[in-house]
Amino acid sequence: MDEEKKAQQDRLQAVIEELEARIRDLIFRARQAEADLRRRFEGQESELRARLDEARARFKEVCDASEEGWEEVRAGVEKMWTDVRDAWERSGCRADGPDGYEGQPAPREGDAPAR
Repeated sequence: MDEEKKAQQDRLQAVIEELEARIRDLIFRARQAEADLRRRFEGQESELRARLDEARARFKEVCDASEEGWEEVRAGVEKMWTDVRDAWERSGCRADGPDGYEGQPAPREGDAPAR
């Protein structure tokens, strides 16, 4: 009986050690994923802030543009809108609201189309 008890203890000890190792691994991977996700969001924030600065500059140009300079400013504004929309969509939002920026998360594969 003592040998059987010792064998059970050894098996349980091995299971406990394996579970502890798996938990440590999961914690490590969760922390790594959190850091990766944080870096991704920080990168997206930086890009959106750059686009915001560009939009503010274009707004000032539009406000200050003379009639003669308007066509030149307009072309820059159109490109800025394209860049902003692309950055917005890369951040996980879709640009399909009435003004082009619904603010909704991008649909996942298999989701029904938004109405």
